[in-house]
Amino acid sequence: MTRHSLFSPWLLLLSIILVGCASPKYQQDSKSGAVLNDLHTYQWRSLDVEIAGANKAQIQQLLDEQLLRQGYRLATDKPDMLLDLQAFSRVSQGGNTGIGIGIGLPVGRHGSVGLGTSQILGRNKQEGVVVLDITRTDNNTLVWRGSAESLPLSYFELGKEQKLRDSLNKLLAQFPPQ
Repeated sequence: MTRHSLFSPWLLLLSIILVGCASPKYQQDSKSGAVLNDLHTYQWRSLDVEIAGANKAQIQQLLDEQLLRQGYRLATDKPDMLLDLQAFSRVSQGGNTGIGIGIGLPVGRHGSVGLGTSQILGRNKQEGVVVLDITRTDNNTLVWRGSAESLPLSYFELGKEQKLRDSLNKLLAQFPPQ
């Protein structure tokens, strides 16, 4: 085997691994000038889960546990903030297609020109998205929004509770913003 023929399978394998390891993306945005350090209690206003097989009560419990670890308490009367959560699936946003031209320099009798197209693997794949809004109750102002995107839908299955927990913890770790 030539050196070139050994190199190609490894390059292909590396490409597949890198595409397959696309990790969740976490983002947050907060209202400019909003005071968040006086928020200590919360109440759920809405919890909308539109992912097939996802357990709404489990998602709420995982979020409640993390909020408690961060020092927030669930209140039944006069909370400081209201939480609204949306979880849904969508077709993944990533992926590009392109055309490439390769020219091989002639070495001995071996030179070549190649033309081909490419497509990112995983295109048109379903992914989970979780969006959490936090609203102050004293003035009914949205003060923070966090999102987790590109979550594999398998995270929402009953047997994958730890992966879902880790993702929700990373989402809430952004609140309050530093």
